[in-house]
Amino acid sequence: MATAYYGIAETAFGPMLVAGDGRKLVAIKFEVDAKRMPEAVEALSRELRGSYGLVFDQQRVRPLIKQLNDYLSGKRTGFDVDLDLSWMTPFRRRVMEECAKVPRGEVTTYAELARRAGKPTAYRAVGHTMATNPVPIVVPCHRVVGSGGPGGFGPGLQMKAQLLALEGARLP
Repeated sequence: MATAYYGIAETAFGPMLVAGDGRKLVAIKFEVDAKRMPEAVEALSRELRGSYGLVFDQQRVRPLIKQLNDYLSGKRTGFDVDLDLSWMTPFRRRVMEECAKVPRGEVTTYAELARRAGKPTAYRAVGHTMATNPVPIVVPCHRVVGSGGPGGFGPGLQMKAQLLALEGARLP
């Protein structure tokens, strides 16, 4: 079992738990402050299916936090991180890879991502993958919308709209 370190990022979009090590990013969780950290770490451990042991170390995740803060403040337009998605099913991993290709300032639909991932009728499964995305913002699930509207977003549609606006796009 590999080790992932975690800490709290105080961002312009609220506190977030960031897990990884060096350049490797394992997870970002919205709305996690020191009080909510124990339950968030427990949930993350379950989500990662035992692939990582999680250890608190704010220093080890400082470079990841800096990139996240720089992105959310408009100082950077992309990320220089490695992602480990090996613990995901092949379909979920393919959806995540396709989502990562959606350019900054653009949006796509759940149906289009399903098509790109090779399963054109699996748009609901794509929606579930986006809802459980362990590395939001970096794999930009906020850029995915429903065919008839904005779709969902864990921390709310207002944050989805704010992230899209930061990138030069807007909700349809």
